[in-house]
Order: sequence, then structure tokens, then C-alpha cells
Amino acid sequence: MHYEFLSKVVGYLLRQKRMELNYTQNDVCKAASISQGQLSRIENGARIPSLSLFIRLCKILGCDLSIKEIEKHLLDLRLLEKEEKEDKKKDT
Repeated sequence: MHYEFLSKVVGYLLRQKRMELNYTQNDVCKAASISQGQLSRIENGARIPSLSLFIRLCKILGCDLSIKEIEKHLLDLRLLEKEEKEDKKKDT
């Protein structure tokens, strides 16, 4: 599994859930006892949270991100990036 893709998917899913709940990053950071910079890096796909932090964030956001859900989004992201690369090749 490519960690770059995984971190993007996990971050995307956590951000989407946070935004659905109208929580600010600050709200989540206070509840999770992490810095806003740390949450920002996770949401932007620059960092994969530890398992314990991931579980804590899921509890705070009231979400159950299953492996199947993550895998589905991971596949979607890979396909999208593949299409973008093919489009760039066509343009050159």
C-alpha cells in the first residue's frame, strides 16, 4: 500500500466528517489534545496519524472509518491520479 495515497485518503475523510459536523480544527484539536498544525498536516495528507490518535479522532467526530471505506477512497484517488497523468501525457 502506498502511504502517500493512504495519508491523503485518511486526511480527506477526517476533514469531510469534521466539516459535516461544522467543527473547526480548533474544536477537534482541543478535544483530541493535539496542535492545530498536527491536525492540519493530517487533513492535508502530509502525515498519517498513529492508530491511537486515529481512533481518538474518529470517536470525537463520531465516525467509523472502516478499512473497506478507506480502501474504496484509496482506489478512487489512485484512478484519479492515473487519469491526470494520462491527460498530461496527451497535452505534451
